[in-house]
Amino acid sequence: MRPGSLEPVGNSARTGSIRASMMVMSFKDLPQGGARDLDLSDHTYAADVIDLITLEEDRALGCFSAMLCDSEDHGVQPLCLKCVEPGASPDEMVDLLELVLPLLAQSRGSILLARGRVGALRPTDDDRHWHQRAIEVCRAHGVKLLGFHIATHDGVLRLPEPLAASDVA
Repeated sequence: MRPGSLEPVGNSARTGSIRASMMVMSFKDLPQGGARDLDLSDHTYAADVIDLITLEEDRALGCFSAMLCDSEDHGVQPLCLKCVEPGASPDEMVDLLELVLPLLAQSRGSILLARGRVGALRPTDDDRHWHQRAIEVCRAHGVKLLGFHIATHDGVLRLPEPLAASDVA
């Protein structure tokens, strides 16, 4: 596959019932400086980086991935919490975020998150619960959440941003 071709996100030859039309990125396609040179507020780049840092074997075992970003939304450091059981509470994610978010808040950084798991690339109630907890803890620390994704063997799916209070009224 040539860089820039339209293929499902996932960087694998597997076929699934759900396919996304996005540009495929591999480690070879990253700019010289890696994620440090990408604006991860761009949803396409964000999904590509999540796909790169959330390895297939980690998705199979269940995981939580994060890309810590600087004040310009460029990736600085990936993290991965591995062996997260299906149906697990997001408490371990929250504990990890409680450690890193104060540091990001001091530097005016941002964060990109993903839940890696087996199964279909459709949001489950558990995914939505993890997403909501991530929104709450990032908001409590004043850190910009660049996105929350689901990563399965079928690809990467970005969950919607929370509604602003003015959108609900």
